[in-house]
Amino acid sequence: MLHFPSTNTAAHTAAPTDVARLHQLLGDHVWAFSNCRVDSPGTPVAEVDWLFYNSDKGTFILSEWKRYNGQVREVKDTGRPWVLVGGKEVPNPIEQVARQLDAVRRVLRQSVAPQHFATANQDSINVYQSVYCPQINEKTQHERLRYGVVHATLEELVRTVERRATTAPLLVGETERVHLAVALADVFRCSVSSAVRRKLAPPVSAPAQPMTHPTTRIAAIHRELAALHLELAALAEAGPLVPSLPAPAAPGPDATSASATPPANQLPVAPAPAKAPPVLQATNEKANAPTATAGKQAPPVHEHLRRHVEKHVPPAGAEPDHIRAAFLSALQDGQLRKSGVHVGQFGGFVGQRLDGNRNLASLALGSLVKWCLAQASAAGVAAVKDTTDPSIVRLSPLKT
Repeated sequence: MLHFPSTNTAAHTAAPTDVARLHQLLGDHVWAFSNCRVDSPGTPVAEVDWLFYNSDKGTFILSEWKRYNGQVREVKDTGRPWVLVGGKEVPNPIEQVARQLDAVRRVLRQSVAPQHFATANQDSINVYQSVYCPQINEKTQHERLRYGVVHATLEELVRTVERRATTAPLLVGETERVHLAVALADVFRCSVSSAVRRKLAPPVSAPAQPMTHPTTRIAAIHRELAALHLELAALAEAGPLVPSLPAPAAPGPDATSASATPPANQLPVAPAPAKAPPVLQATNEKANAPTATAGKQAPPVHEHLRRHVEKHVPPAGAEPDHIRAAFLSALQDGQLRKSGVHVGQFGGFVGQRLDGNRNLASLALGSLVKWCLAQASAAGVAAVKDTTDPSIVRLSPLKT
């Protein structure tokens, strides 16, 4: 998450524990503006707790945060107050966020869209409203809401920020992101730190690399083939790929050959096989020799990576946090320092732990390699792709 804190000294500041938790749950594709002050012509000054912008999906999510002294008994739609346990009524936060929504939407349409979303239809520049209240639990009675959603945990809020989509996304190119961020920070009276500016800076084009030497590429191909064999061995552990077939029956003796008919009291003797030439015999012996992946015995590195996944990813109810923890644990494991983390194997092991219809793509959005590198960056761990095998992620040499 890229955080843009308020520059208004009179405004409340976000709790450090909440900010730290959001940093853990959200990647840098989400921009979070906290404790904003919105001055929009024609509307009262609005104080906004959190405004999230998902730069991958092009969506804005407005979030009003409420904390009460007691648990919430009833969540009401607009027109009636909320009720706490004990009967106390409190102002309806859904109505409050609706008033903020008008101001935020107007300032986006008038001050931001003309320069950064010029091709967007004005009606498509909308904001999704939500309320976060940790005093809501399973006993709270919810009235059906016409607009928006109410969250009881930060994890629920993050799922809305990550998954909320629109038919008209508000997107800009990589080279324009820093300009959009500065414009939004200015409109909502928030600051842009130097660290955020560095992360938003457009990528520097790398100089053209010389053509890979054939020997280097051949070695990389062999490593990729070995990784595929390891993944196939892991999949085969769930059961045989094809049912075993009965051995074919030995052919009977030739009835037309009198010399081939054995005596009645003597079984036919199969002729001795011809001895293979020395070169062919040696080749056959090498092909039939047991390999490192024969049966269900996996190489130590392969099994070591599996143990990290099994330790951190539960067999039911896995979340992105679990996958992130498994990857970071494996990446910083001294036993895997030399080999690095093969992302394909890692993804295969995670996929075996997911239950029901869930899949890895729904938990680790986008390319798995890019997702893993993003998690390492968010955790302050310097990681890079292997120079010869881009499917392997390892610690940066500066960190080894």
